[in-house]
Amino acid sequence: MSQFQGQEINQTGVPYMGALNQGMNMINPNQYGQMINAVNQPQNIGIGMNALEQKITESNNIYIINNKKIKNIERHRRSKHEQEGRDFLCSCGKSFLSQPALNNHKKTKHPELLEGQPKRGRGRPRKYPPKTMGDFENTKYDSFFNNTPRNPEEGKTIDMKNVVNDVFNFIYKGNYSNKLFSNPKSYEENPILKNLYENVEVSTNEKNKKTCNEVFYEYLHYFKDKTNEKYFKLLLKFILLFRECYDISKTKESNQEEKKPVTDILSPEGLPDLCNEFYGEFMEPNNFFDLDENVEKDEIIEIIQHFCIWLFKNEYTKSKLSLAG
Repeated sequence: MSQFQGQEINQTGVPYMGALNQGMNMINPNQYGQMINAVNQPQNIGIGMNALEQKITESNNIYIINNKKIKNIERHRRSKHEQEGRDFLCSCGKSFLSQPALNNHKKTKHPELLEGQPKRGRGRPRKYPPKTMGDFENTKYDSFFNNTPRNPEEGKTIDMKNVVNDVFNFIYKGNYSNKLFSNPKSYEENPILKNLYENVEVSTNEKNKKTCNEVFYEYLHYFKDKTNEKYFKLLLKFILLFRECYDISKTKESNQEEKKPVTDILSPEGLPDLCNEFYGEFMEPNNFFDLDENVEKDEIIEIIQHFCIWLFKNEYTKSKLSLAG
């Protein structure tokens, strides 16, 4: 038995390496020190491993050298004729080492075998489905005015003339009146405010012949008895500002030289398409036209959703609202 077997060689290269392999030949200490240096230097790792492989002949054993684990593994390419481990069989008689290999074989050689099987879609699946108009309709629309701060006050009615005057002054005499499309001198020059003040009946024109202004007024007229005075003022502010934004946007698109309100002419079909522009490019840059930060700014989004659902339910538009998740 070698004098080094069953001993260890310390960090300086003195006898190390126990007899982990009974059939291992003795390594000369000088030769061993050279191998240790080669193993510790990354650029010479190939030299160290080759030297070790000359002395360590048994595969799949792990040896510890200078606190480094080195595994000597003999590898060879499998022959097509070797049957060991080929447990995945094809109906044509060929066998494979893995399911993916069998699947690839079927795809290239027997595509008819894959017909009728569900195909995996490309890309990462959505974690959460996008919110659609149906979600909002089922959960919020029908009960929209049942909750605070929207619910009506028992025993109180809306003083519409007072509301019209207050909202007219807020919108058309406020700090951002120069950002609007129109500049009425009184509420009578605005068709929606005038109709509210006089409590005019809703237009009986056919749905596909109604204008934006007629639909704006119909929305307000329908919900004026379903909420309280303070919240109705907010609904009215929204409708007036939305109308101004729509007139500005459509006038720019048509390059009209003369400022004419398109809401007197156009149908309401395209109103939902304005929602993002209204909030992001009209309301935000103008400080939300001084709406109350604590309540009114947040409620504007809720009203936008409610208004668009109402348009769709009443067949004034074919556009469905889609909310970002």
